[in-house]
Amino acid sequence: KESSDIVYPSGPHNTGLEGTEALKEHGVGAGMGDITDDRPFDWMDFRLSFGCQTKITGMFNNQLEDGIMGMDNRAGAFWLQLHQHYKRLGFKKEDGDVFDPTKFSLCYDRQPTSLDLAAGVGSGQLTLGGSDSLLHHTPMVYANNVSPSMGWYTVRVKAMFLRPNAGRLGDAKPHTKYYRVDATEEHLNGRPGDRSGIIVDSGTTDTYLSESLKSAFNDAFRKALDDPSAEYHNDPIELSKDDLKHMPTILIVLQGHDKSKLTGTQPDPSIAVGLVGHPNHHREMTRTSSNHKSQNDVNEHDVVVAIPPDHYMEESRTHPGVYVSRVYFNERFGAQNIFGSNFIMGHEVLFDNGMGRVGFAESHCNYDKYLSERDALLQNEERRTEATVESNQ
Repeated sequence: KESSDIVYPSGPHNTGLEGTEALKEHGVGAGMGDITDDRPFDWMDFRLSFGCQTKITGMFNNQLEDGIMGMDNRAGAFWLQLHQHYKRLGFKKEDGDVFDPTKFSLCYDRQPTSLDLAAGVGSGQLTLGGSDSLLHHTPMVYANNVSPSMGWYTVRVKAMFLRPNAGRLGDAKPHTKYYRVDATEEHLNGRPGDRSGIIVDSGTTDTYLSESLKSAFNDAFRKALDDPSAEYHNDPIELSKDDLKHMPTILIVLQGHDKSKLTGTQPDPSIAVGLVGHPNHHREMTRTSSNHKSQNDVNEHDVVVAIPPDHYMEESRTHPGVYVSRVYFNERFGAQNIFGSNFIMGHEVLFDNGMGRVGFAESHCNYDKYLSERDALLQNEERRTEATVESNQ
């Protein structure tokens, strides 16, 4: 069942819009702290169409909130309704515009297992209109969305490696050995075809890859641990914090976005650790060998995404020190594979519908820390401005 209501994409998600004269007269809420009743900010207030739940199956019985916001590239998506609202008001994107309604970003962090989740905790942030560089620990790099008109955000995997001793991309050290998951691109992506890929889906908690990859992944896993008897599995296992630090990081190489390279928005590989061409990455990434099943056409502008063990290994809340790997190799070949929220975690991920690309930048994704850093930056700017005014008097 479809209905509609006024929405204002601003402010805390669990705080209602205070009554204003604008709301009473026009059915429109200000939604911004510096907007007054005589100057409603109608660029960010629009009538949202949404579906109402009419049947309960129990699938989301334990979720904290009472709704799901669709952000895929289909009619009815929140970002698309916002974009259509902007177009109705005469919005035209120009060079230098910071806000672009065809873009949004998600940033997920990992909450400590000691927290009580019953009332909900902050798990990151959603940014409408683009991305926020204040969150970035590494430069934003861009992967190709291989099926931008199909609704999903689909990235093409070109290679997969395991790097010993945990860590994120920013922790990479020159000459660290990488162990290839020796498989063809069609098996890496779980289905045949040059335009096939793996969807990036924030609504799926875990990552699900093709069962045809498991043997090759297991071989690389043993090498990365330097343990011929090691076996990758999804069973509970006891690990110390030190054990976890010695688990390998999974490195996913994604097809880069050619248009970003041509337009100069893809950063130079020499300064962007999220690109294959960065000097910290091992030459194994671009090495061609007759022993490899992969054709290995990886180039320096392809994107590298790291999944460290503290993201793919989830600690039990009821049994501290017991972990389960949440990367599963159980999808039949030909089924749709999924990079879930543990793939997104630790990154600000930009979903750029206008350019047909998905951006990745490593981040702490801690909203409280972000607010503290932003406020400190603004205060420093104010002090510099005051000092400049005083010196000119």
